[in-house]
Amino acid sequence: MPPLDSMARRVAEPLRQPTYLAAAAAVLIAVASVAYGLTNDDLLTALGAFLIAPSIVLLYRIANRSDVDVETGRRKQAN
Repeated sequence: MPPLDSMARRVAEPLRQPTYLAAAAAVLIAVASVAYGLTNDDLLTALGAFLIAPSIVLLYRIANRSDVDVETGRRKQAN
């Protein structure tokens, strides 16, 4: 089943980088804060969760620009 192998690789690859994990954790915290704020009529908590958005964007950008090979853990050499 090549499509499933390809999908599994796409999911597993980002999970090997700690920066992606930190960004995913920040997304979960933001979503939980918004959900909590909306269910408890706490507008400040719901809106305050959006302050996490710049951190999420920065973490994803840093992970995408990483020059470290995921498989070996070594720096990629520029040609």
